[in-house]
Amino acid sequence: MTEAQTQRALHETHQELVRALAREHTLAATQDSEDGVPDEVFDALVERAQALMTYEEQLPALLAEPQRLRSERIVFWSWRAESVVTAALIVGALLLGHSGWWLLLLVPHLVATFCGWQLKTTLKDHLDRRYASIGLHVVTVLLALVVLGVISSWFLIAVLIGWALVGGGLASDSQGAGK
Repeated sequence: MTEAQTQRALHETHQELVRALAREHTLAATQDSEDGVPDEVFDALVERAQALMTYEEQLPALLAEPQRLRSERIVFWSWRAESVVTAALIVGALLLGHSGWWLLLLVPHLVATFCGWQLKTTLKDHLDRRYASIGLHVVTVLLALVVLGVISSWFLIAVLIGWALVGGGLASDSQGAGK
């Protein structure tokens, strides 16, 4: 189901709940007598109103769910893909005869991407996690270009800054989720 279909279905459900409440209200208004509204009619009216209020409280989360699911897929595949790229970089660096010092940079990068496999997205943090995962792609591209000798080794500073931003974004998400 697409996002537009989901929004339409949620809107239709909301409208049906509103119509049901209106029907109950009309029934209560027509049955009003000297003694007031019968208990059964009043209880049904209150029940419909509570159902509508409960649905309206859940509606923002229901509307955001397709975006969260998209973020979940991006986070899931980004970290795995970057692990594969990093493993290929390690093999490539060894095959190209680069010094073993590159492993001091590549192995922690690989371990960090493996740790990212555990990331979960929630309604609150899914966009931050998505952006961090996309930022990881930039960091890995820079790292690959440096290791393969396409750009200067000075760009390792940009790689480290990138990791600080990715890691800092993820750390602030987890701290904010704990509050």
